[in-house]
Amino acid sequence: MEKISSENRHIKTFQYLKRGMASAWLLASFIDTGFVTAKIMDIGIGPELKEAIIPAMAAEIISPFDTTRYKRYPDAPHKQPLPNIPNIPPRPGNLEANRAKAADDDFISDITVNPQIATSPAFTGKWDRIANEVFDYENYDDYIAKELKTATFFGQNLINLNDEMVQSLRKVETDLINSHGSGYKAPIANSTFRKKTGMHGWGMAIDFDVKINPYVLNENAEEQLNIELIGSYDNIAKFILGKEQSDLRKLKSGRSAFGTGSIGDVYDVLREESDAMKRYFSLMNDEAALRSFIKLEWTARHPDQEAPDFAKTKTQIKDDYEVLGGKTDTGAERPSGGKDDRPFAPASICGNGDPATGFLNLGKEFVEAMTNAGFAWGAIDISGEPGDIQHFDLRLQGRGAEIYNLLLKYK
Repeated sequence: MEKISSENRHIKTFQYLKRGMASAWLLASFIDTGFVTAKIMDIGIGPELKEAIIPAMAAEIISPFDTTRYKRYPDAPHKQPLPNIPNIPPRPGNLEANRAKAADDDFISDITVNPQIATSPAFTGKWDRIANEVFDYENYDDYIAKELKTATFFGQNLINLNDEMVQSLRKVETDLINSHGSGYKAPIANSTFRKKTGMHGWGMAIDFDVKINPYVLNENAEEQLNIELIGSYDNIAKFILGKEQSDLRKLKSGRSAFGTGSIGDVYDVLREESDAMKRYFSLMNDEAALRSFIKLEWTARHPDQEAPDFAKTKTQIKDDYEVLGGKTDTGAERPSGGKDDRPFAPASICGNGDPATGFLNLGKEFVEAMTNAGFAWGAIDISGEPGDIQHFDLRLQGRGAEIYNLLLKYK
């Protein structure tokens, strides 16, 4: 039997679609997405059917092999059938409704395959493909079963870790014990492996003390929420520190935007603003302390400005508290209007964070030990989306860098 690669098998399968071996509707969907091209007249696809088929393909639920098994390749794999595809009558103009208009010869002469799309991760499976390219495993599930390990980190049992992660954590533990003694207490590791989720999906990422080290800014596509959040961070920096604006605005500029560009300098600036946040919200329900701060400290930091109104300041502090995810007077979270999680009210901790704790509660020595061992710090090293204080991963070195680059490539 002729042996062919998975990429060629994808292409050949779609070449055989033109011989009428597959559903005309599914073929029409492939034409519609650019997977194949055709000159046949009146081939169309209804929006309802497209909505059902294309997301299933994107989620890697189906493969081109669902509808055909060409006799020359009886070993061609099948995946699960298309789920919940509606039984939609053909539209006028669809191939099924106009079968007489398109002969088999038309298929043979007029349909061609786009090989770039045929070999793209959307059809071969991004996670399976990376597992094969980087680790030489047949698929992603095989990688999970055979590659991931269990380890301890300062007495904490961690599961599903890549070996490079295990070795890097051992370096951190050795470093901190040598510098701070055997009694050093590391932060609690809350999350390591999360299937098909960024670097976590490869056992190469870890989050620490997530409740008090939140994702402060720039998470995913939360652009509108970010505008709201940065306004509150600015208010804190101006009121407590006398700055023009919060230095959290500089996170997207990377390490070089902070002092000498060292992780220590990044940490110092962020810790200063985190401590300012604690101070700011400590004044929320302490009128005497707030009046004293305005009279003495605020005036000293703003010698040429008129002192702010007490009542308005108190209201502003309460508003900023709720913007960042603190509980309202009813004990609920302020609605985000569909703008995803507020930093101190993420779904991952059931919305139970408190802005009064500040946003950076990892020790400087711990952050430096992690980055010295090769970890990227989510606060500053996540390109385009920095601000994840709790997060560390191996995107900067070894196979972690290979995986990260392929995740971007196959995004």
